[in-house]
Amino acid sequence: MTWIGTEDVIEFTGVKPQTFRFEKGDTSSLETLLEKWILQAEGLIISYCNYDFNDLEEIPPAVVNVCLRLTANMVALAQARKDTPVIQVKEWNVQTVSSNIFSNDLKRDLTPFVHERKSYKGDEIDFFVITGDDDSW
Repeated sequence: MTWIGTEDVIEFTGVKPQTFRFEKGDTSSLETLLEKWILQAEGLIISYCNYDFNDLEEIPPAVVNVCLRLTANMVALAQARKDTPVIQVKEWNVQTVSSNIFSNDLKRDLTPFVHERKSYKGDEIDFFVITGDDDSW
């Protein structure tokens, strides 16, 4: 089960099936697309925080909010890429639409949930087993 529903994304963004060239009223195809993007947003959040929130009984509301906004950013990027894949800056520079969907404000909102990764590669641990089977004592 995803952290947010497709209806949340539709309500938040106002996206319609025809936005992505689906037939008018084909909410099933739109919901399938949004569900895929929601799962991708969840994966980005899990990777960024180094923590699998799916292990919790309830996802923290702030994380749910970031997931909604991140998915909305995916929708906006897809719309922008579809409508204007290349933008012209002033009269000479041509560039593509930025794909930065995981903005600093989203990362800032996730700060309390980030778990730092610790590496213990250089630390060696030796084990020594005493069984008591040797009678030489």
